Amino acid sequence: MLAKIRLLQIGDIHLVSNARSEAFLDDKDTTFPFNLKNIISRNPLKTVFRRIYEIIENGDVDCVLIMGDLTDYGKLDGYAACAKYLASALQIGGKGIHHDLPVGIVPGNHDIDRGLAKDPGSNTKFAPLLQALAEAGLPPLPVAKPIPITVPKGPSRAELFLLNSCWGCGEEAFIPSEFRTQIAAAIDAVITGPDADGAIKAYYDRQLDTPAIAEDSIAAVVQALEGTPGSAIAVLVAHHNLLPQRRTRLAPYTELVNGGALRGALGELGRPVVYLHGHIHEDPVEVVQLPNGAPLVSISAPDIPKGFNLVDILFGENSSPLACHVTPFRMDKSGLLKRETPISISLSNGRRRSSDRNTGFVYAKIVEAGQIYWPELKALVENASPNLSDERLTTIVEELFAEKSIDIDNYDLEQKNWILRGEI
Repeated sequence: MLAKIRLLQIGDIHLVSNARSEAFLDDKDTTFPFNLKNIISRNPLKTVFRRIYEIIENGDVDCVLIMGDLTDYGKLDGYAACAKYLASALQIGGKGIHHDLPVGIVPGNHDIDRGLAKDPGSNTKFAPLLQALAEAGLPPLPVAKPIPITVPKGPSRAELFLLNSCWGCGEEAFIPSEFRTQIAAAIDAVITGPDADGAIKAYYDRQLDTPAIAEDSIAAVVQALEGTPGSAIAVLVAHHNLLPQRRTRLAPYTELVNGGALRGALGELGRPVVYLHGHIHEDPVEVVQLPNGAPLVSISAPDIPKGFNLVDILFGENSSPLACHVTPFRMDKSGLLKRETPISISLSNGRRRSSDRNTGFVYAKIVEAGQIYWPELKALVENASPNLSDERLTTIVEELFAEKSIDIDNYDLEQKNWILRGEI
């Protein structure tokens, strides 16, 4: 089997509002027994976190990554409550039984209290967030500098960089100077006025906060990756999306204002990069690739009541990144959390099929059949090439699949269920 690093991507949590998400129940009988109601219905938040914990408990994850927006509208008590909930529900961080499991958390725009953003110093507004994480036994989030996390798997590894995209959130300094004082005063008057709750919701929904990643952070990541061997996959983690979202959003500053600069810098590295984010509450997987260049894969996690993602990085026999498989877990309309069909992205620059004799033989047999079941292929190979082990056959097939030379139906199931398809 090929080496694989598995990342668990958790999107926006928005405690406390998502904790009040309605159960999957058409509740019209107010006299129905409450305890029985809990048995026959599911709360989306608890259902999703229960499944995440099961995956962690099975030891099937190499790193947990949380995309920010732990709370709503800068509510610091909600942020602290969410940090404690994460630590206890998933048993992660220094106080949990899974304390050895790497965890990465980035800030979201809803985590920033606008009142704190008025205090001097660009780091001030992040101080209570850091304190809440520390009290829950969770690792710190990135503030002035990226936080690197190395996840090894034999000779291969993932080099993760946690980035702060929330420098501008709530900052008067990022309003144009010509009308900064007047606009800041008007915002303060409205969000503290008679309709404070509605006003502050509108403020956060319309993104009056200039999301950006500091140029020094971009330079630090690029410099670090320039000295990293090709056997490592680069994974960047931030709250805001790198690419414009698909659904038109009529609001200022919905994406990173310097997303193009970051995208250009990553595209010129000449190596595949995976960018994980949240923020838009949707879940597209998109690939940007220059001609003859390496792919930049942008993966969005939905907000937590809808589910989460497993992101698998597959490495070839030469230990270089070969493919990225994204497995969405999504809530259906009946309240069941289902594992959906994985999305597979090649991390190579087009087809690079090995000249190895066995690889050529297996590929030829799949193409000749057009479609073949795994047990059939295994029997065929055993008869024609008895020295080819099951492990080597699996590696060959996975490499052909990762390089887009063949397709595998039911790849997320056991090998006996695989259906292999190939054509020239």
